[in-house]
Amino acid sequence: MTLDKNIAQEGADWIAEMVSEDLGGFVPSELVDLIMEFEVKIRDESGDQELDHQSMVMKLVPLLEEDGVPMKDGAVTPYLIAEILHWEDEFFAMAGRPRIIRS
Repeated sequence: MTLDKNIAQEGADWIAEMVSEDLGGFVPSELVDLIMEFEVKIRDESGDQELDHQSMVMKLVPLLEEDGVPMKDGAVTPYLIAEILHWEDEFFAMAGRPRIIRS
């Protein structure tokens, strides 16, 4: 799966804004962008393009920790990652590129 760079950037900005509003904090678009990049890698390497959100969160946490994202300090939590994934679904559907994710 490839991700169009323009759509990805627009998505990262919009998703960060929506998650920030939804949770009442600040979520940088760079975090969303990183999650989107890792998602593509995980889906491609696993051969599972429909990986459910909970499984994706479990695979993203160690990659984000490895990349230096402050997971252990509680700045980024599995709940936050799941919220980002949810808003990604919304964005891609509105962009005319809905993705199929197992529940």
